[in-house]
Amino acid sequence: MDIQYGIGPLIVIILALVGWGVKWKNSSMAIAVWVWLVLAVNGFMSWGAIIRGNWPDILLFAVNLIAASSALDGVWFLKEHPTIPVWRYQVWWALFWASLMAIVMAQNLMISWIAIEFSTLASGALVVEMAHRRALEAAWKYIVIASVGLALALIGIIFVYAGLRFQGLGWDTLNYGNLARNAHSIPGIVRAVATIFIVSGIGTKVGLVPFHTWLPDAHSEAPSPVSGLLSGVLLGLSLVTIDRVVRAMPQPSHTLLSGPHLLILFGILSVSVGSLALLVQRDIKRLLAYSSIEQVGIMAIGFGIGTPLAREAALLQLLFHAVIKSTLFYLSGHLSSAYHTKRLDKITAIAAKHKKLAITWALGILALAGLPPLGLAYSEWMMLEAFWDVHATGLVIFLAVALAITFAALSFHLLGGLWGGLELSEGHTADTEETTRDARHGTRAMGGEQP
Repeated sequence: MDIQYGIGPLIVIILALVGWGVKWKNSSMAIAVWVWLVLAVNGFMSWGAIIRGNWPDILLFAVNLIAASSALDGVWFLKEHPTIPVWRYQVWWALFWASLMAIVMAQNLMISWIAIEFSTLASGALVVEMAHRRALEAAWKYIVIASVGLALALIGIIFVYAGLRFQGLGWDTLNYGNLARNAHSIPGIVRAVATIFIVSGIGTKVGLVPFHTWLPDAHSEAPSPVSGLLSGVLLGLSLVTIDRVVRAMPQPSHTLLSGPHLLILFGILSVSVGSLALLVQRDIKRLLAYSSIEQVGIMAIGFGIGTPLAREAALLQLLFHAVIKSTLFYLSGHLSSAYHTKRLDKITAIAAKHKKLAITWALGILALAGLPPLGLAYSEWMMLEAFWDVHATGLVIFLAVALAITFAALSFHLLGGLWGGLELSEGHTADTEETTRDARHGTRAMGGEQP
């Protein structure tokens, strides 16, 4: 584990600084090769645990997989945006990668909080690197709102620590194992208030509604390789942190606004807002950002239900979403560069103009929409089955309707992007040619000279 956690990002920083010092043009490719090497070592060392279904190892491998794809896409992205300082982007990217691994590996609530807060600063700095007004505004909004939310979470953590201060364990008081063994010693009202603060506070970083207002702006303005890590990895890992806290500090089922109740409530709101917002989006990256809100809402409901099947479905949803959404964000960046716009009504006729991108984009959108037999269809079916098993008929109906709306909205945008504008373009061309012919014939009839 140490090589992935420490040496991996450190070598990236060294390569970035060396590349800056000696004007090394291929430093981005060298960094991508190194990150893929780290992924290979991680996979080799953790293969047995991954096969056995050990989720911490699976999540760490997923983080490194998306980081490797982000690093490789960064080579292409930095060539498309030559004004971005390469070495500075790479340093912040390495720190962001390190914070994501720290969130996965943390066995202490306070360390998890520090890693999540640090990820805010590192990813916010990467948004700033786009160096235009909208990016600066999005980064400011992201850092302020996320930091306020995490400040609320810190208050909740202080309550938890105060409830267990009699142990005299210092830092180890907030170890997840210690919390699970001794949570009953925390007064019920303190535990309830702390849970509300922690779930709501870290839920801000997850992008759960109503704490989501920063997410569409930040994800749409961030560099595309960074958007892939933000949407695909960071949101899910922050939600996993909430789940670890809620399971470590269980509350009676009749408790109003308990951890599971909050997760289900915020999840329902997120799925509702996310799926409906997809219908009216006009920006390609904001479309994907609102899809992320919907997806984390589904995961939150699964964690809130809390049965083994529901948790497994939520974790599988996290993995499938990470791979699909990161790929789509990378593609959206390249499409935006090719068309010089992020407006969906301008990114049209992809099937005719960019055939390779069109195939990958279509597969990604259909996978995100939940088309069988692609991954999200499997995890979403598991989620519906988990709801049915606990007799949550209302949730089954709600999620089925929301998924239908999502499928319709994404299919509409996909069809418009692949073939939209073709008829207009062809009609315009035909009209132009006909007008030209008529003009030529008229000139000849008048005895004029053909220009």
